[in-house]
Amino acid sequence: MKKVDPKVIPSDVSPGFTQALAREIVKNLTTIGQFTVRPFHRAETAGKKPLDLGEHPILVDTSVLIDGRILPIVNSEFLTGTLLIPQFVLAEVQHLADTSDSLRRAKGRRGLDVAGKLRSQKQNPFLRTKIVSEEVANVPEVDHKLIELAKRWKHQQVRLLTIDFNLAQLARAQGVKVLSVVDLASALKIAIVPGEELTVAITHEGKERQQGVGYLADGTMIVVDEAKEKVGNSVAVVITKVHQTAAGQLFFARLK
Repeated sequence: MKKVDPKVIPSDVSPGFTQALAREIVKNLTTIGQFTVRPFHRAETAGKKPLDLGEHPILVDTSVLIDGRILPIVNSEFLTGTLLIPQFVLAEVQHLADTSDSLRRAKGRRGLDVAGKLRSQKQNPFLRTKIVSEEVANVPEVDHKLIELAKRWKHQQVRLLTIDFNLAQLARAQGVKVLSVVDLASALKIAIVPGEELTVAITHEGKERQQGVGYLADGTMIVVDEAKEKVGNSVAVVITKVHQTAAGQLFFARLK
């Protein structure tokens, strides 16, 4: 079956074409490497061999596919094991790709593209991806389905991979081990202390005291006093204060 790259599809295609494309991508992903397992029923599975989830299994949330940062993480070989993408997660991504809203549709296409690339990637020999058809009866919400699957497979030490803060908190409260891409990104931010000197590009004006605002390579914001007139230029600054927020660190500085 001929594969179509979602990235090369123009934004003005008809909704019918988009829906057909999304369904074909999901069909291909599901066919390649899909587990042939029946929905979980305690009475039917009693005494049967547990489902083989692979080594160090990791359940993948919808947000991870849409976000896309999982691809460079996988390619870096820092992540090992088996990524498990449930069929109901792919269905949610497909639903986004089917929507008439252009932004949501673009996110859905990216999610399908990321899922396909994870399934076929060969750069990281220590990680593989499987599509699983295991279902959770009478649980409509995807987030709750993921938590229930993680609890069901707890004896196989499955972990839940997400960038959704609320899902991570809910899962942890129920004893599920969580891998958070957000936590990983925060851990990799540059460690800076007051008194340290840096060079930063001032990108726009601040709100007070003739401030200018710039950003480090990892996206951390630096607010520089008396730098309003330096917008568009790179300047040497001295860090004066480090402020911790719920979203991470915020640095204040003065011109050197």
